[in-house]
Amino acid sequence: MMNVEQEGEICIINLIGRLDGTTMGEVEQRFLELLGQGYKQFVFDLIELEYISSAGLRVMLLSVKKTRAIAGKIALCRLNANVQEVFQISGFSTIFEIFPARDDALQFIRA
Repeated sequence: MMNVEQEGEICIINLIGRLDGTTMGEVEQRFLELLGQGYKQFVFDLIELEYISSAGLRVMLLSVKKTRAIAGKIALCRLNANVQEVFQISGFSTIFEIFPARDDALQFIRA
């Protein structure tokens, strides 16, 4: 599940629960809708994300590729230890800008 907040021109996407094969479609569709509405700056707040599968990683990769293709910016923040480990093991921690606090991620996006 996810919910979206806006802070100026930045979309903050809060992922909740699990990002896997059963939930990835909703997240991907909503992200593409936001791109279609003209948003280019995103912060994924993962504090409530308990689990991410390879299907979930695919959605995250899609989001960074699509955002960079339109010269946008994307950052992740507040990953729990399990999700952080998945990002490190998969090498995704080198693809994304990852911050411990939401304010740090927002500051990066605004810079």
